[in-house]
Order: sequence, then structure tokens, then C-alpha cells
Amino acid sequence: MAFMEYQLTTYSKHLHIRENESEQRWLFKHAKKSKSLISLEEEIHSLRRMLEQMVVDGRAMTSDSVVELSTVLDHKINEYMNKGKKSR
Repeated sequence: MAFMEYQLTTYSKHLHIRENESEQRWLFKHAKKSKSLISLEEEIHSLRRMLEQMVVDGRAMTSDSVVELSTVLDHKINEYMNKGKKSR
């Protein structure tokens, strides 16, 4: 697939985001996830699935709708990471 793979995971009471299994982990939250982070994570996964489906359905990766949804996804990921940093 043309999209970068990433994972949002909880391990040893720390929240990580990483591009794939072999990449460095960026640690940005301790302990349990807040409800806002959980819902944001769910929204990120949903947006990701929508974006992938758009491309599978034949929309060009440079089409306005794909770029717009990708931008929304980027903002949500940044929001997720920033909320995690603030709670450290």
C-alpha cells in the first residue's frame, strides 16, 4: 500500500507511536490513556480506513478529496501526539 504504516500502541504503561516494527519508538505518554486520547485514536483509525478505501476505490492520491482527508488525518495525528506530550 502507498501509505506509511504506523501503530498506536500501549506497552508497559507507556503510549508509543512508530512507523513500523523496526523503527524507533517515540514515547509520549505514561500510564492509562485518557478518554479523549482513546476517542482520538479511534477517529484516527477510522480516517485511515476511509483514506485507504478511497484509494482502493480508484481515487488518485493527488485528488482533492484524498488530499483533504489526508490533511485532516495529519492534524488528528498531531493533536494526538501533542495531547500525549502535555500529559507527561
